[in-house]
Amino acid sequence: MPLSAPRLRIVSPAGTIPFGRGFYQLEEEILYLPVEYPGEKPKFFSFIESETVSIQCDNEGRLIFIELTLPRRHWIERADISFPDYAEPADIRFLDFRQKMNNPMISCDRYRQNIHIEFSPLQSVSSFHLAKNLIAEVSADNYLIGIWATDFVDDIAGREISAWRKSIRAAKNQAVAVY
Repeated sequence: MPLSAPRLRIVSPAGTIPFGRGFYQLEEEILYLPVEYPGEKPKFFSFIESETVSIQCDNEGRLIFIELTLPRRHWIERADISFPDYAEPADIRFLDFRQKMNNPMISCDRYRQNIHIEFSPLQSVSSFHLAKNLIAEVSADNYLIGIWATDFVDDIAGREISAWRKSIRAAKNQAVAVY
């Protein structure tokens, strides 16, 4: 039986908020949401997925990548889309591995540049940063209710995502060189 919403473990953050950014691959009509951890290169270990969304984690349950295969033209435009007012920093770990989940509802603003991936209609009681530009809405019993992805860019042939990753590595190297 598919999951209705992934389970999470949430604790106080141990470091900085990871880098996150969205890249809509125009030729594939897929939204890539990579997460980069300062000074680390986590490796893929497992996933939680539906027909349209794949959440990929490392062996510690940390989010490393989200892939949304539902083309942008099929996202539900909502005039009343309302981002969380506040999101706390947190160390969030996914507890379900190699699981199928129900297809989430995908809605967006009128510009189709900010999306909400809704996994469950349960009431959200908290919002936490998964990464910069990625916010998790969580239920009282630590189920993932939704993910907000903001400020993503159109990309062709992975050029923008590659340039973004290079800029993060360059910034990390400069920060290390200063100390």
